[in-house]
This record gives sequence, C-alpha cells and structure tokens, in this order.
Amino acid sequence: MSRASAGLSLAVGALLGLLGAGCATDTKLRESAGALARPGFELDYGRLSGPLAKLPPPDQNAVHDAIRLIKDGDHALALARLSSLMDQKNPQNSSLRILASYALLQAGNLLGAFQEAEKAHEAPGGGMYACWFLGKVALLNGNKEVSERELRHLKRAGGMAAETDELEKEIGRRFGPA
Repeated sequence: MSRASAGLSLAVGALLGLLGAGCATDTKLRESAGALARPGFELDYGRLSGPLAKLPPPDQNAVHDAIRLIKDGDHALALARLSSLMDQKNPQNSSLRILASYALLQAGNLLGAFQEAEKAHEAPGGGMYACWFLGKVALLNGNKEVSERELRHLKRAGGMAAETDELEKEIGRRFGPA
C-alpha cells in the first residue's frame, strides 16, 4: 500500500471509528457536522464518466455503490469503497480521486479533500473538470495560489465558461480580484 493510500485508509478508519463509537449518532450533531462539511457545490457526476467507463464492470458497480453512498450521506462507507478501488487496481483514475475528494469534503476533511483533488488533477484523463474541481477545493482550503492557477488553466483551455466565471467570482469574493 502506498503512503498516500495509507493516509486515505487512515482517514476512512477514523471516520468509521467516530461513527461506530456513536459520536455521530445524535441527530443534531449529524446535522451540525453536515452543515459545516457541505462544500457549497454539487459534483457533476456526468463529467466523471470517461475515466470511470475504463474500469472493469465489477469496479464500475462498486463506483455506482460509492456514488449512492455519497448521495445518501454515508461518506465514510463511500470512502471505504473508493479506497479499495484506488489502492492497487486504479491508483491513477482521476474520477475515482475526485469522488474520494468530494466524499472527504462532505465529511469535513478539507485537507484530505485537497490532497485527493491534487492527485486527481495530476492523474491522466481528468481534463478541465479536474482543474475546476481542484480550484474549488483549493478555494475552500483558502489556497489562493492554487485556486488562481487553476482558474488560469480553465481560461486558457476554454470551455466550462459558466463554471470558470463562477470560480473567478468566488475567488474575487474570497481573496479580492485576481
């Protein structure tokens, strides 16, 4: 297991441990944690389909299960499913990394989400969506340099005009004009 995979496994284990210990069973606590962890944007699952289509059918089934778990709010279980796919079989699949990053973000782990978003950005097949996603996660982490760098990538590449404009506005609101 790689060092990065070990870190993700540790994060998944910690989340499962908190859930198992009853720390997140109180409804008010869950609602509060959910409100803090919401990333402020929805994941466009359709934009992840290219790299996911390259997975073998059993792995695609596991991904569909992980997506369902994310949508249902079971982020720790989704991360467990995704980490098993990323550890050995598909460590360079950008869409798996984006899904894991989003689940970490939903669970309130901003740093882990940023690290996975960077891996997704560097993996083959991520394209402009990986740039946009990293820019959004960097913004949530307060990382002006990376969010502005990804905005420049998006502007140069063209496409995703509405998303690029919105990211630019968000960066301006957070840090001032780029």
